[in-house]
Amino acid sequence: MECLRTYNQQSTNQDKTNNYCEAFHKKVQLQLGVAHPTIWKFLDELKKVVKLCDAQYEQFVGGHHAARKRRKYEEADERISNIVNRYELGTVVEYLRGISHNFKIN
Repeated sequence: MECLRTYNQQSTNQDKTNNYCEAFHKKVQLQLGVAHPTIWKFLDELKKVVKLCDAQYEQFVGGHHAARKRRKYEEADERISNIVNRYELGTVVEYLRGISHNFKIN
């Protein structure tokens, strides 16, 4: 069941893979600065983003701390964790309603 995927990830303290993908996508979009770049601009800017990500990874491997999540995301994770911990106490509908209050659809 799809609704249980969030439950399983949260109950084992796993980050959601799409968060990392979305963050990378956002970095690329910000670096490009335009909605529809030429292929050459896209490749040049993508190389810059990858170089920055590689540098951050090497810093992490070298013992530096990873960047903290923004406060609003830490708070959202805490709220979702509370809902997951109460899963057994309510119904599936209550669980889904609680989870849905923590997502913004653009």
